[in-house]
Amino acid sequence: MIRHARPIALPAVVALLALVTGACGIPDESGVTVVGAGPSPGITSGVEHDPGEISRDAASERVAFVENYLKVAAGDLDSAADRMRTFMTDGAKHRFEPKGADLAVIRLTAPPLWNQGSDVVQLSYEQVGTLDKFGLLEPASEARPGTYDIRVVQVAGQSGYFVADAPPVLLISVDALRNYYQEHTIYFWNTDYTSLVPDVRYMPDRTPAEQRPTTVMNWLVNGPAPWLSAADLADGTTLIGKVPEIREGKLSITLNTQGLPATDTALALDRLRRQLQWSLRPFLSGSTQLDLKFGHQEAGSYSGDDYHTSNLASRLTTDPEAFAIYDSRIRRISESAKATAQPPVLVPEQNKDIRRAAMASSAVNTYAAVVTGSGKSADVLKVAAAGTDALAQLQPISGLSGTLGTPTWAIMDPNKLDGAVGLITADGKLFSFAPAESRAQPIPWSGPGARISAIAVAPDGRRVVLVVDGRLFRASLTMNGDTPALGAPQQLRPAGLLTVTAVSFNSEDSLIVGGIRAADNRTTILDVSIDGALQNVRLGDLGDKPVESLASYPANPLRPSRTAVAVSYLYTGKAWQMLSTAQEISPDKLAGVTASQAPGNLVPTAPFYLE
Repeated sequence: MIRHARPIALPAVVALLALVTGACGIPDESGVTVVGAGPSPGITSGVEHDPGEISRDAASERVAFVENYLKVAAGDLDSAADRMRTFMTDGAKHRFEPKGADLAVIRLTAPPLWNQGSDVVQLSYEQVGTLDKFGLLEPASEARPGTYDIRVVQVAGQSGYFVADAPPVLLISVDALRNYYQEHTIYFWNTDYTSLVPDVRYMPDRTPAEQRPTTVMNWLVNGPAPWLSAADLADGTTLIGKVPEIREGKLSITLNTQGLPATDTALALDRLRRQLQWSLRPFLSGSTQLDLKFGHQEAGSYSGDDYHTSNLASRLTTDPEAFAIYDSRIRRISESAKATAQPPVLVPEQNKDIRRAAMASSAVNTYAAVVTGSGKSADVLKVAAAGTDALAQLQPISGLSGTLGTPTWAIMDPNKLDGAVGLITADGKLFSFAPAESRAQPIPWSGPGARISAIAVAPDGRRVVLVVDGRLFRASLTMNGDTPALGAPQQLRPAGLLTVTAVSFNSEDSLIVGGIRAADNRTTILDVSIDGALQNVRLGDLGDKPVESLASYPANPLRPSRTAVAVSYLYTGKAWQMLSTAQEISPDKLAGVTASQAPGNLVPTAPFYLE
């Protein structure tokens, strides 16, 4: 889909392109961390390779043949139906008219069934979502479990098997998605133009390397995923021609003249080139520079890494500050960064009677939200905000009652002290709060279910994931005046989970999920893609009690790894760290606490990180 708008007069655009570009809406900050390679298990392979053709006669038995049939449509969507027909008898080819233009991604819920002497292989599946030509996987709006009967026959005089009867659907399995695509993140500005928001797409492995920049640009021109509530490119933007191969260290992009607004041109150009540099980053390694043109007019050449600051996640460090609550006080974990320092923001004498806490920082400010109470007293939420390395008094937030959950922060504007918004659950409802004394405001929930038990915010501050009645949802977070609002939520369905109990962000484009398996009612922790389609087991079996909360320090997108730098969780009322194995955070692992000083009935709880 290409958007059209009224033309912008070329002379005005050409004149404005001559301006010297400058600010992008985010000042160039010092201290951007670029880290080297580390372990990268990821969720997909992430390895560029040529998977080759999937041959019809490669399988020697029916079940394996059908498993290959569920892979053959992977790749270029325009020719997916033709590839599926290569597996069919002549009659089936003529009858095969797929419903819908997108790939239906399914997850098998049981091994394919075939009875000896039968031609039918039965597939039990659940719908995961649909994958369109712009690499966007849209989660299924409902679970829709079902079965497909695929009739598999042999044809006289030909080797191997053939599909004689199949559903009229372009089908791929989750295994095909995992093994024949790479996740590629593109970026759009949030609607306030304070930071870029990630948008995960799937690039077929069969896409030639020289065609990939063109593919990415077509994704950008088509616009952001609907659920993101992000800013689109300028109305009428189109890509002119294909992106040529990199020559002499230059990647050249040519857009039409509508791609640059006729007002605030210098600012718009700087934002656009930063968006393109992030979206095309895999092709801009080393000294490769981005050359940008509008029509026949040169706009500029860009290299270096100053664009990094336009993505808030680029500030994530490799050595986060880690904390736990012990004896009703926030304590640092001794092996984490700044272990000997006082906790940030809080005036030391106010570090008491704390049950749960969250801390976050922008380039220039630090925020704290604590749930206080002692004995049987009611939960009270208090907040503090100050410039980096400064302290502030805790101030109360009114308008909340009942049991309060773990608070969290969303950095909406990284340059303002009041540019953060807090989120918290209270008796199953969601509320927002300011970083100063104020009244909490309810945030309406428009999705299915009623009781919100957990919420986590992405590093960009504009996407959230929530646990509602034991189910997992994602939604955008926008400002409606002075009050945050959630976009239309989408349910995510990690495989095999009966109930989700906790969630956090693994990276800017993946999650960590704690839940209870349907098969055996045992608790597990999974890495899950942001669309819920793919997953890996992080901790296979914790026991028969639920994970009460999860905290993570997400991976910096400038690192090869998509695995969180640090993960901790609350299980059976005790704080645990997820290192090479799960390790309890005992009192002697807290700064300033020795084994002889630790009362035997006290344990660290509610672990968290300065995000």
